[in-house]
Amino acid sequence: MSFVSAVTQLSFPLLPLADLLRLACLLALLAAFLLFFRPLLSGLVRASLLVLRPRTARTRGAADGVLGA
Repeated sequence: MSFVSAVTQLSFPLLPLADLLRLACLLALLAAFLLFFRPLLSGLVRASLLVLRPRTARTRGAADGVLGA
């Protein structure tokens, strides 16, 4: 019996554990990716919101705090 077949036969009950470990590694990798690219992703979200809902231009008096006085 070869080493590979012996290991795969003995590790069959550990298969769900291996799947959980793979899922945990993937989630950790996704979290690290999101933390690393957070400024870029937040900028993309803000830009897309401005494309969908552009801000209305303020008048000069409203920007200076003068409201018709």
